[in-house]
Amino acid sequence: MKKLIVISGIILLVANLSFGLILTKYPMFNVGVNSAVIIATMVFLYVLQVIRMKDAFVISQSFLFLFFGIVKFILGCFAPQRFADNWCLMVIILLIVFEGMLLLITNLMSNK
Repeated sequence: MKKLIVISGIILLVANLSFGLILTKYPMFNVGVNSAVIIATMVFLYVLQVIRMKDAFVISQSFLFLFFGIVKFILGCFAPQRFADNWCLMVIILLIVFEGMLLLITNLMSNK
C-alpha cells in the first residue's frame, strides 16, 4: 500500500505539472499550490500507513484525507495569484493543520 501511495502521488504530481505547462489558464502559482497540496496529501496518507493504529482509524482517515485533498486541490485551482489576503491559501493551510492534529490525536487515542 505504501508503494501505491508513493507511485500515485508521483503520477498525480507529474500530471499536475504537465497540465500547468500545457494549459494557459492554469497559472504557475496555482500549479505550485496544487503540487504542494498533492505532496502534503500523499505524505499524510503515507504516514497513516507507516504508524500503527487500529484499522478503523486508518480506513476512515484515509477517506477523510483523500476528501480533504480533493477539497484543497479545488481551492488551489481557484486561488488568486497572490499570497496577501488569499483566503483559499488560508483554508488550505487550516485543513493541513487540522489533518495533522487529527492524525496526532487518533494516533494517541489508538495506542491507549
